Amino acid sequence: MAKIDKYEMPDELYYTTDHAWVKVEGNCIRIGITDFMQQLAGEITFIRVPRVNKNMDVGKNLCTLQSGKWAGKVQMPIKGKVVESNKGLASNPSPLNQDPYGEGWIAVIEPENLEEGLNNLLHGDKVVEWLKGEIAEHAQ
Repeated sequence: MAKIDKYEMPDELYYTTDHAWVKVEGNCIRIGITDFMQQLAGEITFIRVPRVNKNMDVGKNLCTLQSGKWAGKVQMPIKGKVVESNKGLASNPSPLNQDPYGEGWIAVIEPENLEEGLNNLLHGDKVVEWLKGEIAEHAQ
C-alpha cells in the first residue's frame, strides 16, 4: 500500500478527482472514499447510499455524505448499473472513517464499458502527483 504524506492510497486501485476509489472485481467495480477524503471530512455522520438496479451516468451523484463540518458527494466514476450497495452504512457510517478501503465500501457497479471508464481515472504515478497537489491546496 502506498502512503502519500499521511494518506493510505493502495496502488492497485483507481481514483477519481473527487476522492473516490475504484477497485476492479471481475466485470464489476467496487467504489468507496479515499483515506484523504475521510480525514479531511472528519467523523462522517450520514451517508445516503445508491439504490440497487439504478442505471447511472458518469458524473451523477452516487452518494451524499455529511460530517460535523462538511457535506459532499461522490460522483459516479463510470457509467453503469448499481448491483450492490453497502446499506449498513446508513445506520452506522463509522466504517467510512475506520476502514475506507474495506468495510467502508459504498457500492458495486456493473459498468457499461469497464476499459473505457478506467482510462478516465487516475492510476499509478498520476495518483501521487494529483494527491500532492490536493494536499498542498487543502493545507492553506
